[in-house]
Amino acid sequence: MLRRRRRRRRRWVAPATTGLLAYLALVGTVTMLTAVGVLPRWPGAAHLVALPPLDVAADMRVLVARAPSWPVFATLLVGVLALRIGVLALLLGGARAPRWRLAAGMYAVTTPLALLAAQLDFVAHAALYSRLFGGALGVLAASFLVLAAAPWVGVSDPGRRPYVRRSETRIGAAVRDAARQGFRVTDLMAYGLGLLGLGALAQTAGATASVLSVPVAGLWTVVVMGRLLGPPPPHPLRRLAGVVVLGFAMFAVVVVTRGEPWMVSDASRDGSVLVMSGINSASGEGAVFELEPERIGYRCEQFVYYSYAGTGDGQPRGDAACPKTSGAPYVPEDTQRPFDEQVALLEAQAADLDPPLVVLAHSQAAWVAWQAAADGRLPGPARLVLIGVFPSSPLTYPPPGETGPGFVGGEGFRRLIPLADLVDFDFTVDAPLARELLATPDAAADVFAQPLPDDVEALAVTATSDLALMADGWRIEGAVDACPIREAHPYLPITPAFHRVVDRFLAGERGGSCPPWPESYRVGVQALGAPPHAR
Repeated sequence: MLRRRRRRRRRWVAPATTGLLAYLALVGTVTMLTAVGVLPRWPGAAHLVALPPLDVAADMRVLVARAPSWPVFATLLVGVLALRIGVLALLLGGARAPRWRLAAGMYAVTTPLALLAAQLDFVAHAALYSRLFGGALGVLAASFLVLAAAPWVGVSDPGRRPYVRRSETRIGAAVRDAARQGFRVTDLMAYGLGLLGLGALAQTAGATASVLSVPVAGLWTVVVMGRLLGPPPPHPLRRLAGVVVLGFAMFAVVVVTRGEPWMVSDASRDGSVLVMSGINSASGEGAVFELEPERIGYRCEQFVYYSYAGTGDGQPRGDAACPKTSGAPYVPEDTQRPFDEQVALLEAQAADLDPPLVVLAHSQAAWVAWQAAADGRLPGPARLVLIGVFPSSPLTYPPPGETGPGFVGGEGFRRLIPLADLVDFDFTVDAPLARELLATPDAAADVFAQPLPDDVEALAVTATSDLALMADGWRIEGAVDACPIREAHPYLPITPAFHRVVDRFLAGERGGSCPPWPESYRVGVQALGAPPHAR
């Protein structure tokens, strides 16, 4: 006779009444402050009422991006943490001291991690360096997975004993209890997906939706609190293992399916190609130098390499596909010289090239090429290929010794720069170009707001790794926007898909369909980034 297994139904447990009232008051206050503009109306506003550590992570992103001085930052940090600890303790049944110790321990562990993630996120958006956003996202995701269920699991006990357990007072013991329950990974996944959906809706629908997302996120959080306070699901460790396996499988699929076969163009094109590398490059050191001319229908005799040091008799070849017979040798510091100087250098080095001219401009060089073309300083007809282009710079930070929005993030940025060598990123926070285009609100967007002459066309090619840093979108008015390519920013110019896109553009092909997932990814992750500068 077959035995029937009885399915265990999970019950929802309401948080403590006093705590629930305090939390709903917090939700109402955040909603009001967001509506009147005291708090930024950005997709991450919903995270301000989320479960810890997402709530304090959102706090840190706002403070790092908006606090105008250290005293203001410290005062707000102390006030925010006191409020967070009090509300969490009340939600856990804070009439007893152990709940307060558990809540304080939770924020003692999560706040440093949240501050680290917020600072990495700020630098990523300020320097437009997507690798650091990946680091910030990794810190946030790991802390959420390991810590989010811990305080709730620590105080939940369907068969409550008459004594106080260690997990009711100490966050370390609570984390161990959560680990035995698979970190309640399925509940956390459902919760995280719900918040991402709210953020995506707020990103697409605008400021009003950002405000409305706060109370909706509050109700969703109350539901998940009750789930976490209730008994665990059956086979929790199996669920955790399944989620881990699924995550690795999805990552493998993304990596394996992005490859394409290499190609050589069938065309034989006339004219000249001026190749411009981006920031932190040097003569012969930069991925765009490795682009082989035959892949887009040219010969080495037609390739000329731009120098940030100006005109000259030649540069070290380095990794370049062709000999460098012009330009002066340059080093990474030269790439950060004033913007107007870079535009003038481009005009001088393009003046005598055989038409039609094609400019391959990687990263920051895209701003230089567009400005030169908009000013009529390039010989026509010309075509610009903007590689890994950023349509706008979303954050601001004041110069050294001055206060203002972004002060904390900027000071942290300056202190982290010595570590940049570990990832081969040579960047001067207050170099002329950084101050002109990255630290100045809307400066990069203003470059692309200028129309191009009638005899100049532009192709914009975006790397999917950069989409997270594009709060204003990846399309550029006046340019042909290629579908974002699944590749990291530095290696975009030596990707087969890039060669195909450029070859079709040079052949006169325009338009084409783009799948929805790049834009979905961009929209979905904006809530996890710093709020853009106030406009």
